[in-house]
Amino acid sequence: MKEKLKDILIESIKEISNTSLDLEEIEIQIPKKKEYGNFSSNIAMKLAGRVKMSPEKLANKIKDRIINKYDFIKDINVMGAGFINFYLKEEAFIKEHLKSIENGDFKKLKPKNKNVKVAIVLNKLRDILNLQSFRGFINMYYLAKIYDFAGYKTRKLVLVKDNDINLNIKYFLSNFKNIEIILDKEELRDSIIFCSTLDQGKLKGLDNKRFTIEEVNILKNGHKINKTTFSELLDIIGIDRIKYTLSSKAINKKITIELTNDDLRYIQYPYSRITSVINIFKDEGIDIDSIEDFNEKLLTDVLEKEMINKIMEFKDIITETIDKDQPYRFIKYSKELCDIFYKINASTLFRQLSNEKLIALLKLLNSVKIVLEEILNTLELPVYEKM
Repeated sequence: MKEKLKDILIESIKEISNTSLDLEEIEIQIPKKKEYGNFSSNIAMKLAGRVKMSPEKLANKIKDRIINKYDFIKDINVMGAGFINFYLKEEAFIKEHLKSIENGDFKKLKPKNKNVKVAIVLNKLRDILNLQSFRGFINMYYLAKIYDFAGYKTRKLVLVKDNDINLNIKYFLSNFKNIEIILDKEELRDSIIFCSTLDQGKLKGLDNKRFTIEEVNILKNGHKINKTTFSELLDIIGIDRIKYTLSSKAINKKITIELTNDDLRYIQYPYSRITSVINIFKDEGIDIDSIEDFNEKLLTDVLEKEMINKIMEFKDIITETIDKDQPYRFIKYSKELCDIFYKINASTLFRQLSNEKLIALLKLLNSVKIVLEEILNTLELPVYEKM
């Protein structure tokens, strides 16, 4: 879209003053505040002297020249000494944004080149096999993973008073990457700390951000089970469901694991279903990977617009998760994304769609699939093409 706006500005300025420009002379910025539009340019201020006009007059002439000429432009506002702010129609971004997801641009965040330490405090290392302590551990681990995704350099620390490691614990910890077991609390300085109890959190001399873990309840058909060990739970539902469920709510709230409800499947199935649909139509001659152009104006359904807006929020949710240091926000986002998919899937008869509409919808769903794969990989959860 930036390149398109540059071409439009070059053409309009040439018509106004017969002045030749090249793309390098045109600067298009994304304003920090949304009220200043989708894009902004100070080109009128830069060229005012060359064309012998005031910046404001030149900016308004540019505005008048293009305001009604392009259907994707919603409004243009001239501000200050000649800033031109462009407000674009929502559908103007659809094709560009879906293409950016295909290219992987959506996950290219600007790293702050900052070191981050995230830690869990335990009395003994074997406490990690306690369900409540493991909840703190996996939240710590996932938070570090999301920091990693955003470009930070993280350390994942487990502080123990008694390093009672044995083969079983060593084998269990091998499921997780780059875990550091430490004994010196001074290494926690400037860390984000998860603690099972308030007493553990009272680490004198350290002014740190801390999260205390609330209890975990086990239910079966709605009835509480009082005597289920962590090892038994592993055998019943597996490590992946445990990891996902224990991170699906804020850590300072109680959480339940309902044995009869596979909530992890809820975010795994959409990836599988979308892959299946895309492959079916690919076998029939519609290969969306080889289709560059499609009619984004056909994505007019309320749910389709909701889905487009949701996948556009991906970078924002990464930032929000890091700002609040709460990994559940990332998982909450993944569930909201899947909520919309299930509604689209239930209300769509793919074979009754026109060819143009089908291609547009498949392009949208493929973007959802790409985002979901990134989410599942970040959470180190299985990605299935068939379920």
